[in-house]
Amino acid sequence: MFIEEYLVELRRERFAPAALVRYARQVGARVRAEWLANPNAVRSIWAVAVSYFAAAFLASVGIALAWDRALAERFFLNTALWVLPAFMFVSLFLGHLRDSDGHRLSGLNVPLMLTLARVALVPGIAVFLEERHFAWAFGVYVFASLTDVVDGWLARRWRQTTPLGSVLDPLVDIVFNLTALAGLAAAQLLHSWVFWVAVLRYGILVVGAAGLYLFVGPLRIRPTWFGRMTGVIMTCLIALFTLLVAVRGPVGEGLTRLTEIALGVMLSATVLQVLVLGWYNLRLLTGAARQNDRVVRDVQWRA
Repeated sequence: MFIEEYLVELRRERFAPAALVRYARQVGARVRAEWLANPNAVRSIWAVAVSYFAAAFLASVGIALAWDRALAERFFLNTALWVLPAFMFVSLFLGHLRDSDGHRLSGLNVPLMLTLARVALVPGIAVFLEERHFAWAFGVYVFASLTDVVDGWLARRWRQTTPLGSVLDPLVDIVFNLTALAGLAAAQLLHSWVFWVAVLRYGILVVGAAGLYLFVGPLRIRPTWFGRMTGVIMTCLIALFTLLVAVRGPVGEGLTRLTEIALGVMLSATVLQVLVLGWYNLRLLTGAARQNDRVVRDVQWRA
């Protein structure tokens, strides 16, 4: 979404109101130009949105006939209201729908469709958790987590990595994990402090990365072994906590609090790690620190 050639001028004018307005117009014009240059991709994005809308409707019909009509109505309404702004947001990044050589793609590939499937499942897991249908919430969460693994594997296996996928994948992970934690907290199963520590961690990541890009210079998010490891552990802990709540009984009661403590400790530790990493990246980008290859863990910047 950030376009460096326009940001250079914006930084030069110190983010004056007139410069911000001009920057917004320039970005809007670039997005519109990308839509006009690649209409097939626009149609592809919204064809996927309609497909997920239809799938949500069919799932709601099944829930209503076999289970709970009120739950089905809430599930479908929340999903329908979520799909429109979510896919509109994706459409703003159409310029990133390119292959590894920088050529435009005329449609979404399978890894991107799986990533967007995870987006469409966000309201479902929230509804199931708030309504205390924990077995269904666990199933949806595990399915979505598997799509996260598969889309990355397919992108590398089929050489279908795209800048759009690189942007969307971490954002979707953040939204999905926060939704799961918020649903557990809303159901009064997870202490609220764990959720707010997660908000702090992910807020620092998103706001910090955006701030570095806007105010300091261009950067590129790069996954690392440590980042992947903490992400996998976090996903497993959330899934385990949801499973324990669904199972209940002596085993569930005995391990639920232990899992909650593990979640809280992991989130708190990664908050400190993110702060230290952000501070060092800031020093690197501003020239206060030096590194030969100009790569610092998750961030690589270009001259």
